Amino acid sequence: MGLKEQLIKNKQDNEEVKFYISEYQSSLSYRLGEDDIPSQDVNWSDFFAPYIELYAKLKLQLENGSSENPVQARKTTENISKSVKTIQECMENIASNTEVWNSMVQMESMMGGLDMMSTPVSRFKALSILNDDLKGIIDIEAIDNDINNLAWVIYDETGIFIERLLVNKINILSETQNMFVTIPDTSKQNQEFKSTNPEIFEQQQGGNNQEPGPLTGGVTETYRVKDKDGKVKLTAKDISSSMVQDFYEIDKDVIGKSLAFTLSMDKISAGLLGAYQSSDQVIAFNNNVLAEVTDFYLKPGIALKDNQKDKFQKDYKTWYLEKEIGKEFPSGQPRLKKQPKEEVVEEEIVEEQVV
Repeated sequence: MGLKEQLIKNKQDNEEVKFYISEYQSSLSYRLGEDDIPSQDVNWSDFFAPYIELYAKLKLQLENGSSENPVQARKTTENISKSVKTIQECMENIASNTEVWNSMVQMESMMGGLDMMSTPVSRFKALSILNDDLKGIIDIEAIDNDINNLAWVIYDETGIFIERLLVNKINILSETQNMFVTIPDTSKQNQEFKSTNPEIFEQQQGGNNQEPGPLTGGVTETYRVKDKDGKVKLTAKDISSSMVQDFYEIDKDVIGKSLAFTLSMDKISAGLLGAYQSSDQVIAFNNNVLAEVTDFYLKPGIALKDNQKDKFQKDYKTWYLEKEIGKEFPSGQPRLKKQPKEEVVEEEIVEEQVV
């Protein structure tokens, strides 16, 4: 299975989970008489009971001077105390992720939304359980009985293991990025390019004829397709049974070769490449947005090489020309269709000759 097929398959699997969540949420209002708690939270009493007992024992030994290894005892008690703060910090970081989770899922595979192609299905399920969107079991464990190495362990409602999330990794990750990858949104920069380049994109004149008004959606005459005589090529199209409208084609080749276009697109794409510590967001943008035009996909979870970054910037230009700029635009006002001339039948007056 190729990379494209793998990514599409992963997206489809996540879509199935999303649909199951929708089914579950839709049925809740019909089951008000049932005790249907989405997820079973950690039993903190059971988890901390042995550590509290150990903490009390070591503290007592330190106070009465009976500890065999005071240095190690102090370190152990400090680690137990520190673990509470570490867990609290992790819970806050998870909460900050789940707060925006629903809105990200709603915008999935679009700019500003969740990258459904590279998000592991296990992560999608785990975050949905942590967000109480899915039924499941949430537990915590100390790896190899090390209180410094804690992990959230997520199971589905039947007890099948889904994912283990290391507490320390979540806390470190939260300083730079989320637990999930979102697709960067460049819509503002894309629109600003059009608004700040009136020599390319046609704008309505303001009231004082000095400040440009809103964009019309068309381009100036320089960037319209010309015929062999150098005149703007117009094509008439029916818009109703009695009306016709002239359209001109937008010359995307000329726009693509313009210095303003090249500099602006390179600035936007370079901003994406430099805005994040990892390449995840850029890869997400490529696979979910640019690939619609280029059909070129990047493998998630890797760092992009220089040649891949160069291709990303070139592909951004290709995508913008295809998706952000129209193909044609109306010219002038609609007009009545030319009606066929009616044949005038002249009556011949036949004079009767009197013979």
